[in-house]
Amino acid sequence: MIAAILAAVPLLADDDPRKPVHRLPTLSAVFPQGARPGETVRVEVLGEHLDRVSSLHFTHPALSARILKVDPTRLELEISSRSDAPLEPHYFRAISPRGASNIALFRLGDQPHRNETEPNSTLDDAERVPVPVTINARLDRDNDFDLFRFHAAKGETLVFDLRSARNGSGLDASMILADTANRKLEHDEDTFVWDPFFTHTFAAEGDYIAIVQPTHARNDPGFNYQLDIRRAPHLRTMHPLSLRPGSGQEVTLFGSGLVDRGAKIRFDAPGLTGEIVQARGETAVARIRAAADVAPGDHTLWLESGGRSNPAKFVVDATPPHEGGGPLKAPASTTGIAKYRQPERWKFHAAAGQTLAFEVRAARYGSAADSVLRILDAKGKAAANNDDGAFPGVNFNKDARLVHRFQEAGEYTLELRNLFQVTGEDFPYQLTMSDPEPGFDLQLSTDQPFFYPGEPKAWKIAATRKDSHDAAIPLIVEGLPEGFVAKAAAIAAGSREGEIEVTAPAGAAPGTFARVRVMAGKPAVRQARISSGGGEGATFATVDHAFAVVAEKPKFSLECAATSVNLVRGGSVELKVAIRRDAGFDGPVTLRALNLPDGVTSEAEPSASGEGVVRFRAAASASLGRAARVAVMGDGGGQTQEAPKVSILVD
Repeated sequence: MIAAILAAVPLLADDDPRKPVHRLPTLSAVFPQGARPGETVRVEVLGEHLDRVSSLHFTHPALSARILKVDPTRLELEISSRSDAPLEPHYFRAISPRGASNIALFRLGDQPHRNETEPNSTLDDAERVPVPVTINARLDRDNDFDLFRFHAAKGETLVFDLRSARNGSGLDASMILADTANRKLEHDEDTFVWDPFFTHTFAAEGDYIAIVQPTHARNDPGFNYQLDIRRAPHLRTMHPLSLRPGSGQEVTLFGSGLVDRGAKIRFDAPGLTGEIVQARGETAVARIRAAADVAPGDHTLWLESGGRSNPAKFVVDATPPHEGGGPLKAPASTTGIAKYRQPERWKFHAAAGQTLAFEVRAARYGSAADSVLRILDAKGKAAANNDDGAFPGVNFNKDARLVHRFQEAGEYTLELRNLFQVTGEDFPYQLTMSDPEPGFDLQLSTDQPFFYPGEPKAWKIAATRKDSHDAAIPLIVEGLPEGFVAKAAAIAAGSREGEIEVTAPAGAAPGTFARVRVMAGKPAVRQARISSGGGEGATFATVDHAFAVVAEKPKFSLECAATSVNLVRGGSVELKVAIRRDAGFDGPVTLRALNLPDGVTSEAEPSASGEGVVRFRAAASASLGRAARVAVMGDGGGQTQEAPKVSILVD
């Protein structure tokens, strides 16, 4: 019996003139996703095009990785960290003769970590865990659920925080808290875009169950997550968001599990001190002092209470505060709570030809506010407005920034509104009014540049110009390997893009690499996307460097005609594979497949044309279910190439 269903993608014509696709190593999933500082853990990394990976590199020197095993779709690593390594997400990438991979995430946390133990998909099989705990787990096969049993005391408040999208996973999970009689006490799905979160104060001592389930129709081997069950509180933001150097301030902290008046406040810099005055569950009142010599700019604080909370971000700013009741006069700053039905307005005077800049700090500092700014003339007509300004390193921004040149002198009104139609007080903001400050920020087009030996290649660099900056921007590359040549380059006056021509030595060995920076007084950066499900669930990290690698030129590349294949037991199917060939390569390519389900085999004949065929056969006893990461490989001309992954469903 032969039965198959293919989810089709177009095949290339045999005479397609395009060259082979150069595919870089890709890291798509890490398990476990984290550990405590000072620990050494065995880690599995899933991905594609991982053959010949020779080294791993973390962005922070307190972490390192040793490679234990390499195959095209999987790495086995041993990751170690120093005991003083920062409690935060850390990033690493792999290097091979193909080039540098994307970055992947490994998070260090202060709680005891453990990997889940299967089976744990039913109430009877619920895995017993201590509290507090960070559980590294995964929903890696269809119909998988994870249940964790724990004990809580009467009156105890616990925080349940599931990190998946925030760790770079594509999992969209749901989380339920139940008692042992299977009564639902809490439920959440999307507090942090895709990640569920809640707190609960227990009315009675006893055992309880945390249930994690997917919202997907199909699970994936890369659906990894971390579940914190902790006593340490969670912080979101604070009001006011800004502190002046040399001042003391009573502030309101917003978050969850803020129940310990004895919690210690810690800061990221000397000269900042504080203590909790009141703890009220969702809020806490604190007194914070900033010494006169505290560096202006962004800072963080966190609480220590039964463990360490996440950090909350605030700003130390010497901009003169606006005295309420009078008009705004640059430079000035003011703080408040943004409310939809109560927009705030300030009068100010502008001279003819004067340019002023207005900026809101809110969402970037954990506030729930989605701000919009408007400038109204004396007749109440809108002269300018902005919803979401552009800020370097900020994705999915909701803070407004407005720069406006006034044609006529007169009295104007600045209006700030919160676009969320909600009630509450956790919408703090700081508003600044200033003269424009012309400047620029540089963005790397890629943080994974690769170069073929002896061949020049352009590396594009973009500039985001701020407040009418228009001058030329000279570019310098720092850290290139010996023998590399980078031609002098600049982004021309008025332009938003330039390029640097880089040439690797003709005799350079593939896999030669160096960590490099593109500089123009400060480094060019890139918002590097961690592998995830996309949309606002995507996770990014700002990197200020790139790995320049000498790469092996592919003689061919592969494209499958389908992304999914259905087989019935005892059936077979043929999958067509397009072979893109370099002009100088006409030798045979032998196809094969990896990561097949149990009971499924493959076979293929060598092909010297632009197309090959892989035949899959399912035995009568083949395992039912889906293999989500089948790799079609091709061997030819002394090279091995891999097509994008395919899934096979046996039913």
